[in-house]
Formats: sequence, structure tokens, C-alpha cells
Amino acid sequence: MAAQPKPPGPPATKPTPRRPGPSRPSTGSTSLLAIRTSWTPRLLAAGRWVAAAATGETGRRVARAVALTVVLAVLVTALYDHGEAPRAAAAPAVAAPTTGPGLQKAGRKDSGDRGGLRGRDRATRVGERPAAVAADWYAARHGVARARVKPLQQDRLSAREVRVLVLADHGRGRMRTALVRVRLGPDGWRVR
Repeated sequence: MAAQPKPPGPPATKPTPRRPGPSRPSTGSTSLLAIRTSWTPRLLAAGRWVAAAATGETGRRVARAVALTVVLAVLVTALYDHGEAPRAAAAPAVAAPTTGPGLQKAGRKDSGDRGGLRGRDRATRVGERPAAVAADWYAARHGVARARVKPLQQDRLSAREVRVLVLADHGRGRMRTALVRVRLGPDGWRVR
């Protein structure tokens, strides 16, 4: 008898060999060793370049500029942290009044405390405050209502002389400023 061929059976299950070639993309974390080995020569070269540049003339100039910048930044920071105390903080405290705003009776104020028309500032007594004297003088001199003249700033020139900046509204959008010198005399503040 002749040999009969065997019927084909199930295919053989052999593992497929891995092909050499590009690796597959990583699905997990990469090895720290692989990163270190690829960057080490580059970092060493950069370090050598920085060391060579720092030892040269340009490097010394850059180092001086950086050191000066750091010193100035520290100095400015220290000055801002420890600035001068304002004069108001150095002034002695004034005793509190026995009657405060909440302790007063409801009703009208004393006639001496009331302002002018609609509560505006009334002309001050002669020589009371330099800012008020300057504003009164400007209003009288230029024919402007006193309520439209505001003292903005004072500049003490000496113990007996003050320069006051006043702003006057002449109407129709005309705003004027002026510097008024006021002197302290035996009878109070007066325009010189």
C-alpha cells in the first residue's frame, strides 16, 4: 500500500521573531539613565564654555555687572523696607475731644461752625491758616467767589513764610492755578 498523505493539521504556533529596526514608542516612563547619558556630554561642553567665557575679559565684565546689579537691588530693597517715618507718626498725639460725632445732639450746629451758602467754606478770620489766607486773598484779588478757590498744596519756605498753590474755577471751564506767598507776622498770616 501506498502511503497516504496526512491530512493538514492545525498550523504550528511558533513565536514570530522580533525584527531589528526602530524601537516602538514608549508607553511608560523613560529611563533616567538614557536621558543622563545623552545630555551629559552636552552639559559638560556647556560648562566648559561657561568656564572659558568667565575667565576671559568679557566674563569678568559680566561678573562685575551682575555683582553691581545685585548690590543695587539689595540696597534699593533695604531703603524701601526702612524708609523715613512720616511726620504725622512722629508728632505727639492730641487728646481726643470729650464729645465726638456720635455724642453730639441732633440738630443745628453753632452759628460759628456753620459754613457759608449751602455749607461751603466761609471766609476765615485774618491770619488763621496760611492756605485759607491765600485762598481768601486770591478770591478777593481776582473777583472769584471764595467757594470756587481751593488751596491744593503748601510749601514751607522758612519758619515764617509759606508758598500755597491755589486752584480757582473762573467759570465756563476756565481753571487757573497760582502760587501765593504768605508770611507770618505779629497779627497772623498775611500775603506779602
